[in-house]
Amino acid sequence: MQGEQDGWVTAGSGLDARTASPLVRLGLVREAAAEDRAELSVGAGRPVRWAVQLTADGWDVLLYAHKRAAPAGVAVPEAGLQKVALHRSELDVLKRFIALGERLRYGPDQGLAAAVEAAQFDQSSSRWIVYVDGAQMKSMARAYFLERHGGSAAPANRFARIYGVSYPPQPLGLTP
Repeated sequence: MQGEQDGWVTAGSGLDARTASPLVRLGLVREAAAEDRAELSVGAGRPVRWAVQLTADGWDVLLYAHKRAAPAGVAVPEAGLQKVALHRSELDVLKRFIALGERLRYGPDQGLAAAVEAAQFDQSSSRWIVYVDGAQMKSMARAYFLERHGGSAAPANRFARIYGVSYPPQPLGLTP
């Protein structure tokens, strides 16, 4: 595979018209027109029968993929914050809870939205990591309580089992 200063890549190890065709269809690369190949042939000193160049979308996809794949810096939590590892679905529950915000009688605790926004994905555990304080933990338990009654009990059960926080804090006593 030959890379030129102007961004053209010619056929080489693992890249040819067949393997690049999905990228062309997606608009991530463009194939060289006849006049481009002629210029490339002059510069290369040999005939260039095929070449591709990244499009603006192709560059952006590479940049985004690189940023997405880069390991997040290890955040050192502030004193008093607890690390909580969440499944994607549990993070989604918190986002719904935060989106409802002030419409709820007991909305999210102060700072929970910022903690959820700062969540980082840990590839080794396949979990989203958030750092929260005690009041935010109780607020998360309330979000999972609402989810239990409107969807799934799994997030509330898992959160109570692993972190020991549930809402309501004690089971409601029923009198006969």
